[in-house]
Amino acid sequence: MKFRRRLQLKQGIDLTPMIDVVFNLLIFFMIGSTLIDTPQLKITLPESTASEGGDDSKIIIITISEDDNLYIGSEKLSFDDLDGKLSSMSKEDNALEKTVQIRADENVITKNLIFVIDSVKESGFTKLSIATDTKP
Repeated sequence: MKFRRRLQLKQGIDLTPMIDVVFNLLIFFMIGSTLIDTPQLKITLPESTASEGGDDSKIIIITISEDDNLYIGSEKLSFDDLDGKLSSMSKEDNALEKTVQIRADENVITKNLIFVIDSVKESGFTKLSIATDTKP
């Protein structure tokens, strides 16, 4: 008489469900996080009652700190190099469709702010905004 063999159970822990959960969490955090290229400068923006949001992927951020340091994104520039940098940026694909946002400290000298605005306009950018905090 021939007897059937019983199936042997595998011993150990099945890691497949744990790996699925880990990959799902990885995908969730990759999609859910946004990476914004802003320098980590301590500036105090002027306050305004009008506010407008925008698509962060289509914004070029120029920051002027209280001690008159100038940054495009996280790159530090001098005021003399600003025209050349903006001109080279305006020649990139779809660059002129982007909005240039100026984040100037409230104590920045007006002459420097006007210089940056003029440089942006001379480079061919047509969309310009100045960042402010909303009044409470």
